[in-house]
Amino acid sequence: MRFSIYNQIAIPIIGIQALAVTVITIAAAWLAAGRGEREIIARLNGVIDTIGHANFPLTASVLDRMRGLSGANFAVLTRDGRVADATLPALETALPAIRAIRPMDRLDSLGESPTISLGGTLYFAVPLRTAGGPRGSTLLVLYPETSWRQARREAAMPPLAVGLGSLGLMVAVTGWIARRIGARIREVRRQVARIAAGEFEGFDPGPGSDEIRDLARSVNLMCDQLKQMRQTIRQSERTGLMAQLAAGLAHQLRNSLTGARLSVQLHARRSPPRPGDETLDVALRQLAMTEEQVKGLLSLGRLEGRPHETCDLGRLLGDVASLVGPSCQHARVDLRHEDGGGRCRVQGDEAGLRAAILNLTMNAIEAAGPGGSVSLGASADRGEIVVEVADTGPGPAPEVAGTLFDPFVTGKPEGVGLGLAVAHQVALEHGGRLSWSRDGGETRFTLALPGESGIPERTT
Repeated sequence: MRFSIYNQIAIPIIGIQALAVTVITIAAAWLAAGRGEREIIARLNGVIDTIGHANFPLTASVLDRMRGLSGANFAVLTRDGRVADATLPALETALPAIRAIRPMDRLDSLGESPTISLGGTLYFAVPLRTAGGPRGSTLLVLYPETSWRQARREAAMPPLAVGLGSLGLMVAVTGWIARRIGARIREVRRQVARIAAGEFEGFDPGPGSDEIRDLARSVNLMCDQLKQMRQTIRQSERTGLMAQLAAGLAHQLRNSLTGARLSVQLHARRSPPRPGDETLDVALRQLAMTEEQVKGLLSLGRLEGRPHETCDLGRLLGDVASLVGPSCQHARVDLRHEDGGGRCRVQGDEAGLRAAILNLTMNAIEAAGPGGSVSLGASADRGEIVVEVADTGPGPAPEVAGTLFDPFVTGKPEGVGLGLAVAHQVALEHGGRLSWSRDGGETRFTLALPGESGIPERTT
């Protein structure tokens, strides 16, 4: 059987409150009723004591005044039990019952006193010895039971009203608190259900600062983490697909490029070009550049796991500049590079690093366009080796700027979107980072790598 949070909170608390308030209210009402009875007795005793110490006779007029002061009826009985004076008529009919009541010196209680019925009304009857009136006479006090009950009821009503009001207020407040807590917990439950359904949007935890708000914040944090994990999984799936595609394509291209390069070299040996003719050299450099790009695709596909070695990034920049020289001349792009003075050495996969720098450079040449310029540079900065590739092109389009390093993301109509993804993957595999910025009319890609002793050897 399902027992809701509201019932778990409201029923026990309301039950405890009801029991406590009921006990307190009954006790207070009982004490108030007793206090009301004692006030009646005290008033009667006050009147009786006043008259008891007086030396005047207890006449009918005196008895009437006593009734007006105390609310009780009085009668004076002689020694032989006859009625001398009384404030009630037809008292003689109850004389046998009255004579059976033992006289008292003082009125102590009404509720425990004997009762007699006169004219259909029930009275408490208390005979008292008194010094007033004839010698040996008795003062009979007759107090209406209805007045006694009404006095007790009036005394008990305020505590009962306060108790019932307090209980109603407690029930209302407890119910409101239970509903509020239950509603907040249900909102958290609905959010968890949405998460289970694949909706990873956060929700407002509401005002206040308590455990439920902390739980809501944790659920929102879980939403953000799950959303990032889903994006990472999707990215990993795309990267895995890209790696498989790139590796398969790269193996086919590498075989074709190797055959083409060997054919060109064989033709150059059989038929040496005329002096000043660099056509075959340009073709060989283009084939070599394409081979390096293919090697980068193979590295991205993780089909080649070469061990790390000491690499001079300055020399790699020179190799890349030599490879892209013909492309720059054809595209009318000015190429400048600085080798870092031989201080830029890292531990890494030379082929992968060359492919990464080559892809960044080719991307910069295409972005710069005719009349533009591209600069390559390497420098050492606080234990890191930084390679910068800058171009004077317009920069990435806004719609792809946030996902520039994702596979298959490109702003070029005929682009594939693998060059920057290759460079980014190489940076991650070497414990570095790849970033880009737009500054002073230039787009600058920065490849930061740990120094020569900054990363461990990669195991294959």
